[in-house]
Amino acid sequence: MDRARLAFALCFFLGLALGETTARADTGATAPAGGGLPALEVRVDSARAVVVAGGAEVPIDLPRADVAAATDVTVESIDIGQGKHVVHVRVPARATGTAWEALLAGGHATPLFAGITGPVSGDPGERTGKAVQILPGGANRYVLLGDVREDLQICGQTTTLLDPQALYPASLSFRTATVQRLPAEQREGAVEVTAVRHGRAIDPPLARLLVARGTSVPGSRGAELTDGDPSTVWREMRPGSGQGEFVVMAAPREVRMVRLELALAPASDPKAALAVPKTLYIVTPATTFEVTIPEDAAQSPGEVVEVAFPQPIETGCATLVLGDAYTRGLAHPDVGVAEVVAYSEFDVPGATLDDVASHLSGDRGAAAAQVLERAGAGALAAVAKAYESLDPRGRALAIDVAASHDPCGEAAPLLARGVCETTGEAPRKAHEKLERCPAATETLAARVREDAASRACLAPVLARIAPEAALAPVADAMAAAGEGEREARLALRSAFTEALGVAPSGTLGGFLRDAHRPPIARLEMMRAAGDRVAEAQAESDATLDELLSGAPPFRVRYLTLGPLGMLARAGDRTAAARVVGAITHDADWPVRARAAEVAAGLSVASAALASATRDAEPRVREAALGALGASPSSDAARVAAAVLAGEGFSFVKVRAIAAIDASPPSGEADRALEGALGDPSASVRGAAVTALGHHRANASRDAIRKRLEDTDEDVDVRAAAAAALGRVCDASAADRLAQLARALTIPGVDADSQAIGVGALAGLSALHPRDLRDRLAPLLAPGAPEAVRGTAERAIATPGSCR
Repeated sequence: MDRARLAFALCFFLGLALGETTARADTGATAPAGGGLPALEVRVDSARAVVVAGGAEVPIDLPRADVAAATDVTVESIDIGQGKHVVHVRVPARATGTAWEALLAGGHATPLFAGITGPVSGDPGERTGKAVQILPGGANRYVLLGDVREDLQICGQTTTLLDPQALYPASLSFRTATVQRLPAEQREGAVEVTAVRHGRAIDPPLARLLVARGTSVPGSRGAELTDGDPSTVWREMRPGSGQGEFVVMAAPREVRMVRLELALAPASDPKAALAVPKTLYIVTPATTFEVTIPEDAAQSPGEVVEVAFPQPIETGCATLVLGDAYTRGLAHPDVGVAEVVAYSEFDVPGATLDDVASHLSGDRGAAAAQVLERAGAGALAAVAKAYESLDPRGRALAIDVAASHDPCGEAAPLLARGVCETTGEAPRKAHEKLERCPAATETLAARVREDAASRACLAPVLARIAPEAALAPVADAMAAAGEGEREARLALRSAFTEALGVAPSGTLGGFLRDAHRPPIARLEMMRAAGDRVAEAQAESDATLDELLSGAPPFRVRYLTLGPLGMLARAGDRTAAARVVGAITHDADWPVRARAAEVAAGLSVASAALASATRDAEPRVREAALGALGASPSSDAARVAAAVLAGEGFSFVKVRAIAAIDASPPSGEADRALEGALGDPSASVRGAAVTALGHHRANASRDAIRKRLEDTDEDVDVRAAAAAALGRVCDASAADRLAQLARALTIPGVDADSQAIGVGALAGLSALHPRDLRDRLAPLLAPGAPEAVRGTAERAIATPGSCR
């Protein structure tokens, strides 16, 4: 027998002799007889999802498909003392992170415990369940059963047993026990620190850095430990001296904590009522500190001790865990601690919150912000005082502090300053907080009314968080904003529009009836109302009469046209007459052009618009043609064709072509378009070619082809002509279009050929000959550019427009 096999055999038989076997491939173990218990052979049958124990079968309470493979199952015999052994079975679930576990003893027909362990109920992050733990205990081991909670664990541990019960060998029953939750190796590796007496009072910290968020004591959160009141005491409430009982505390992760102060017992507490720790542990995910309390301090109720860390610690989690205690000879000591206070790197003699706020712009800015967020009411004044001196990052951190303040309405002035920043993260953070703070409404309303520099940024925020309350201050700001405050007036109108959007009908009329508001401010409200101005027709007409009486200035005449157009489209004849009059009679061409724009869709303005196409100012003619094109008709096409024949400005001719394009096709219109193909302007020629394609003017195909084949023609016109030949259904052009489209596959082809090729592909798609896929085969070949293949496939998939 070789040495490896001999060693294995020796270990195996030695294990049997000692009565301790661990899991084997067949997932079985035997608890030897002893202590009055018979031997028990246990085997796990994963395939049948049962545990066979001494001939009896115990079902594994997991879905058959969820039972882990045999190689993942553990079965072991455990010496629990007094000569007794039990068998521990653990069968993991495949997918849920839980397990089925059982504890079995010889001579017992039912398991001492059997059930699902791990997080089994509740929402993720807050799930609860049971756990079995096996701990070393010298010659034998301890079997523990307890509760677990995902949201309550000693810092750094993945599972911490709560309300533990121990399996007692004598009775083989579980009874309440006091258990040190820190493993021996963790305690042995702890950094040793000795507390020193500090006096009878805790030094006031700049901020409350530690906040209890859970404890091993049932029914408690451990708040007494960190509530700032040394007269309240956290007590462990377990048998014995409370070793292992704990309080988990949240801490600001970025802040370097340099020391702690602990009030051991209240001065008013009777000496015999409370035992104090002799040792305790401060546990973070990275380090464990064993703190020794001097006996003389422990014997003096009301005494405060100081614990200085060897190096500052940064952690988001800290746990106080009890060790030994000064029991004072009590048979049933009640161990506790009155208060724990942490001090940061900023807690130097004479330091104030103003000093901390000054660090917001430095390399310890995040730490300073976290201290200030926990410092109470004084922090808000400190960051407000420092705000102007901070850089953008520091201001964003100051807004974080303000956003953490409760009530949020008190922070509104600083948040309003932050939302108006133009750089950094402060605007976003302030905006997000203000949108969740209805109490900020009053502050924002006052700033919108009174602070001209803040109106543009604050009015939209106010309208969003409190639309009904925003209308009056925004309207007041409209009255105060001057002509030069263009950005502010735009923001105010936008805010008024948003706020009015949720207001009931009739709201606008109330504002317009208020004679104390200047007419120009009421005009701004009408402009902001959009088509809802028709809800207040009488009030709007009265306001417009007031504005347009006498000799109104250019700005008023121009700005009133927007509301006039809305009212006219809603059937207000007076407003319609004002629009028509402005088209034909106003002395300033921008007003006439604007009037023509707002007349789009007004049948009563058709004659005025036709007349305006002959206005002396080209921009008026352009606007009139645009309005006519918005209501396509044969009459509009005839007017546009007449303009096209005699117009000198290319941009007006392009607008005339657009009006013809939108109108029903006719021989007269198509002849006008064909005549424009000889225009000196490429933009006019291109628009005419496109319009002929839209009209399917087959009679113009030769003229269109001529534009395509003219190598001196503008490339965009040629591309438009290629597309138009397909739309006019010129079947004879198919070969030529396919030839041009194939240029898209030529490596290094020039940009002009590419543009014409794309137009040709569009023309072929519209023409859609039966053999289109064959004609486009080169564009579909594997070697063709991916974009070309995709475009060709879309051209094939698009239905043609020719019959």
